Amino acid sequence: MFSGPSFRFSSDELNIGSRYLVWNSYITKHKDSKELTVFSDRSKLSPRYIPRILPHREKQIGSLSRIFDLQDVSKGYLTPVQLVGDVGTGKTCTAIRFVEQLVQRMKEKRTNLKHVYINLKLQGGSRVVLYRYLVEKAAPEAYSGSMSAEELIRGLINNLLKTKTYLLITVDEIDYFIKHTKEHLVYDLTRLNELSPGEACGVLGVIFIARGKDFHSFLERSEISTLGRNTVDFPNYSEEQLYDIITKRAEESIKPGAISEDVIRYIADITAKPPIMGDVRHALDLLLYSGNLADSQGSEQIGLEHVRRVHGETYHLITREDLLNLPERGMQVLMALINALRGKGTAYVSLKEIREAYRLLCEEHGIKPTSELEETLQDLKDRGVIEVASLTRIGIIGASAEQLGKMLENIMRQE
Repeated sequence: MFSGPSFRFSSDELNIGSRYLVWNSYITKHKDSKELTVFSDRSKLSPRYIPRILPHREKQIGSLSRIFDLQDVSKGYLTPVQLVGDVGTGKTCTAIRFVEQLVQRMKEKRTNLKHVYINLKLQGGSRVVLYRYLVEKAAPEAYSGSMSAEELIRGLINNLLKTKTYLLITVDEIDYFIKHTKEHLVYDLTRLNELSPGEACGVLGVIFIARGKDFHSFLERSEISTLGRNTVDFPNYSEEQLYDIITKRAEESIKPGAISEDVIRYIADITAKPPIMGDVRHALDLLLYSGNLADSQGSEQIGLEHVRRVHGETYHLITREDLLNLPERGMQVLMALINALRGKGTAYVSLKEIREAYRLLCEEHGIKPTSELEETLQDLKDRGVIEVASLTRIGIIGASAEQLGKMLENIMRQE
């Protein structure tokens, strides 16, 4: 655990699964703070915030628009669709933003379209619990706590038809729910039309959100059939796409001049690579926590070291044991790389700059320089200690250059 002079990360705070709890507790503790900050609006980094424009998800929104081409809603029958992609690929944000836009368009046509978003990890303990939540949100006048699951759904459909109201349902974490329960939720929700034979049931569509299609193996053939083939894929964000997204969000949340292009580029770079694989939520968490760290240190800018320290605490990719297992020459070359990074203040340095830093290190400590500098760097790369993207882009992985340098200096003094 890293402890700063007035700042401390706990393991819970750096657990991505706890981000909602962390966000609320942080806001509670700091909402009345008048101290200097790098933030212009911290709330724009909240997991609950959905930007008006979602960069690099225009194609997916276009696909949803074609699937739900509601020219005449009175003749619209239920359409199921699956949004599939890894964590942090924008599935939920895209679904919610698309439906919000659709609801607004229907409002302009004087059509009452409602949307209910359900996260099955939060609201889906069983079908009864789920349907109670659904009916309470969509048609509270049709709700009764004494109703069975079937009665709740039938009451919902009857209410929609009676009031000429239409409904879109978004079901998030469907794969988690199917794998952990024996409830036939997909069967129920994709066959709602059968409750009103000969006419549209009022539910225009069900959007199922999943991280993959492996949950299909838990479904019966009849469920797979009714689930249909409408699938919108969400590929992992590339480094350039992440850079665009982080830049846009930084413009909304960070004060002008408080973060540089190099820092944004670095966050995009490490987020695009394993083990994170383009999870944009992690990138935004890095931005938030790095800003918190900068604030705690009284810094007017979010620097590379802030990001390295936060990222290093989240992913402990370099341990003391890793350093102890390095040969002496490897420690010396790694120290030269760290010195070059410290001196330049950038995320990466070139081979030429490492060579110069290594020459100075050898002169200062009376070390005989190796003629195998490049081979030693390759060994450090193979051990997962450094990253070599090119001869002009060499850096360290998942650690603060400052903290790693101090740890390495202590080890070298003891040798």
